Amino acid sequence: MTYTIQALVNGHCQVTEEITYQGGRRDVLVPFTLYIWWIQGAERPILVDTGPRDVAAFSQATAAYIIGGVTQAPDEKTPALLAKWGIDPTEVSHVLITHLHGDHFNYVGLFPNAQVVVSRRGLPEGYPRDIEDVPAELVPIHRDGRLITAGDDQEILPGLRVFWLGCHSPCSQGIAVQTAKGTAVLTGDVAYMYRHVEENIIINTGDEPPCYAALERIRREADIVLPGHDPEIMRRWPGGRIP
Repeated sequence: MTYTIQALVNGHCQVTEEITYQGGRRDVLVPFTLYIWWIQGAERPILVDTGPRDVAAFSQATAAYIIGGVTQAPDEKTPALLAKWGIDPTEVSHVLITHLHGDHFNYVGLFPNAQVVVSRRGLPEGYPRDIEDVPAELVPIHRDGRLITAGDDQEILPGLRVFWLGCHSPCSQGIAVQTAKGTAVLTGDVAYMYRHVEENIIINTGDEPPCYAALERIRREADIVLPGHDPEIMRRWPGGRIP
């Protein structure tokens, strides 16, 4: 099965270059775009990531490096954004989470009928027995039997696969989507920008080898790379439609 991917712009922010690239400067800011990804081609909509629910709280928590916080136009907030594109949250069949950081997964509770796919890595030891240690947003999804904790390389649907990357967070996973032009890989925050993959520049991290290994895995898997926050996506793919 092949799919198309629609990038939905979920907001904007500016992040210090020091955080964006290893060796970057603290006084230089890099424009970021927040995305939700709509995968089309199955009977029901599939989404990758869900966006932040409480933008003010997220901006406050990240104020040291997201300068000025996240901004969202009214129609970029997740419920309004989905409505603009005609996506009914109750009809979404799967939500695949690149990693469990607030700007990528905090609105996961908006989808009452979706199977939610997160990486098994990075969850508490003993999960799901020790449910109290799991992020609060995942607790009702687990109790409803809708949570899929994926292994290191797992097919979710024909032509749709997740694989573990690590680097940015222990639970970071790539999403591989078969399209008419080859395999598109959504990198999450392992690669914020195209430069990470194309120039082999890792994000700012204290643990370099896993990040270089993650970039190599992305290059090996992908015919099309879709970084987590690069505004360039909307220029390389006019209208945000891939392929």
